Parts: sequence; C-alpha cells; structure tokens
Amino acid sequence: MILSFFILFSFIIAEPNFEKPVELTGPDHISLIVHQDLINDFFVNLGKIQGSKNAFEWNLKNPRVNIRNEKAVFNAEIQIYNSLISVTQDVVGKVDVSYNKDDNLIIIQIVDADVIIDIAGYDVGKIDIGKYFSKPLKLNGPQSVSDHIEFMMPSGENKTIDVVVNSHSLELIEGGIKLSTSLGFKSIVE
Repeated sequence: MILSFFILFSFIIAEPNFEKPVELTGPDHISLIVHQDLINDFFVNLGKIQGSKNAFEWNLKNPRVNIRNEKAVFNAEIQIYNSLISVTQDVVGKVDVSYNKDDNLIIIQIVDADVIIDIAGYDVGKIDIGKYFSKPLKLNGPQSVSDHIEFMMPSGENKTIDVVVNSHSLELIEGGIKLSTSLGFKSIVE
C-alpha cells in the first residue's frame, strides 16, 4: 500500500522530460555558436529607442537578449516620464530563434514585448516594444568551404559536385545559439 502510494505520488509530482526534436540526422560536420553578446552589440549600435504614449515620453534602456538552455528572452528597462513624474519598469519579451536551411540564416525575432503602463493608478496604455524590432536579426549560418567543388577526372572530364546541407540542429545553450549542420555531396550531371 505504501509502495503503491509512493509510486503514484512520484508520477504525479514528476516533471515530464520530453526530448526536443532534433532534425540533425547525420554527423555534426560544421557547428557555429552565436554568443548572446554579439546579438546584444546589435542593440547597442541601434542607438536611442524612444517614443511617446499619451502625455508621456519613453526611453528604452539596456535592451538585450538573454539565452539560457532552451529559452531566449528579451529584457530591457523602459523609462516613462513627463514634466511631473518619471518611472522605470522592466520589460520582458519573447524571442523566437529559427534557422532557414535554404538561405543558411539564423533568424532572431522579438515577437512579444508588450509593456502595460500604470502610473499611480493612471492607465497610460500599452507599449508594444516588439514592433520597434519588426525586422528580425539575420545572421549567416555555418559555411562550408565552398558551395560546389569542381574536379578534373583522369579522363579530362570536369565533374562538379554540390555541397548541400543534409540536416541541421538548432539549440539554445547557456549564453548562445548553437547551430550544427550535416553536409553531403550531390553530383551535378552536365
């Protein structure tokens, strides 16, 4: 009885451990790690991000992406002010990270970073910080030595072989994005 209760209780409180589907089906030939500092340097170089909402002005301060295992989060502080008051609030948003295999691009998109502004009971409104980053940041994925290789056969015939990405794996790791690719060769018939 006690053993049955313990087993049942263990199933109830245990967290499910679902494996994230990985598309990489071959060996990990080329890997690229994009550190979150590179992404955050992008935000620094954007300069001031500011706007107005109702009777208030606002400045976005310290925008950054924090990447932890399996999760990317947009963080910033927003200062809302007018001639009478100044308030600073934290901004937390969702970041989507994906890989476009055809174009070999890592795509980083802030998709949700809404801030609801409430100052001393006065509803100033909602600011959609995500819309100021409507274009995603696109970074090149891992590059092979060449897209194709030309080879002279002993017969004198030129043979061209394309280098293709057979499969890939995109992981969010502590402090960065890891993209691994498995390459293959495809003979071009001329």
